[in-house]
Amino acid sequence: MTSPTQTSFALSPYAVLQAKLQAWVVTLLSIVADAYEYGAVIGKGAVIQPKDGEPLTPDVIFVPKEFAKRVHAGHIEGNAVALAVDVVHSGITQAERKALQQRYASTQVLEYWQIDADKGRAHLFQASANWHYDEIAPDKGGLHYSVVMEELAFPVAWFKQLPDLWTMMEWWGMISKDG
Repeated sequence: MTSPTQTSFALSPYAVLQAKLQAWVVTLLSIVADAYEYGAVIGKGAVIQPKDGEPLTPDVIFVPKEFAKRVHAGHIEGNAVALAVDVVHSGITQAERKALQQRYASTQVLEYWQIDADKGRAHLFQASANWHYDEIAPDKGGLHYSVVMEELAFPVAWFKQLPDLWTMMEWWGMISKDG
């Protein structure tokens, strides 16, 4: 018998990787969102409440500042979220991936990322005019260009490399490590 203070649930074998990647994505997005005063990046615990249907609990979201009034103490209105990120593992089935995509699209989240924590691989989606997601491949140089923040362009290899704050800021030309 376990005491009330003991944990009696099994952690995902990728729980630590997922937590680390989630924290890194918050940093990645916050650098640009804060530097250009685009809005708020919120980590795990945020609840998106669609008008119809069950709540969504992504690992990271971005809410543009013009939608700040749609952020409430207990939830965020679904149509206020411009970018949602789920940090998953590579074992998630295609059906599960597709179901998540459909739920976020129905909530009108413009950009949606599924990141495989164990592989450092990202599936980056952007909504079409009829709210279906298209997976967006990186350009020839390996860069992803976000539609929700103009200056948010970065190497997709970063999802595997997880560069530190200073490296990312230097890459965007915000600081110089040499100067």
